Amino acid sequence: MNDTEKTVALIAKEAGVISKKDFRKKIVKFQKQFEDFGAKKMKDFTKPLADNEKLEHEFGEGTYIRKITMPAGHLYLSQIHKITHPFFVMKGSATVISDEGLVKITAPYHGMTKPGTQRILYIHEECVWITVHPTDKTTVEEVVEDVIAKDYNDPKLKLE
Repeated sequence: MNDTEKTVALIAKEAGVISKKDFRKKIVKFQKQFEDFGAKKMKDFTKPLADNEKLEHEFGEGTYIRKITMPAGHLYLSQIHKITHPFFVMKGSATVISDEGLVKITAPYHGMTKPGTQRILYIHEECVWITVHPTDKTTVEEVVEDVIAKDYNDPKLKLE
């Protein structure tokens, strides 16, 4: 087991048990290892990460909808979310690690993303994941500024 795998296993074991503050410290450390390992980080909402990944953007009245199709066998680290918004898993299955714990999600599934959420995803079966963000913005780049934090120091994500 390499260092990245060990870190994921430790984070998974402690997810939902340790404080949000301690979880954030561990996931920041993991992010560095993850990027050094060359893994896929969802760092750009505007384009796919890999040739076999599909990304679609749509705007509705007061909403931005993002649909991503992630191939099986991939490990992802999501961005840090700043606002509460719904997500829908329309196809496939994934193991999800967050500060709330570890869960295996199988489509169809829906949930709510809370501010400060950052997830580690392992895709078991090709997964279609849709997020819906409330916004009055009209470009993906503007939406990203509103809904994604650069790091946990964002004022909207302060922990007491």
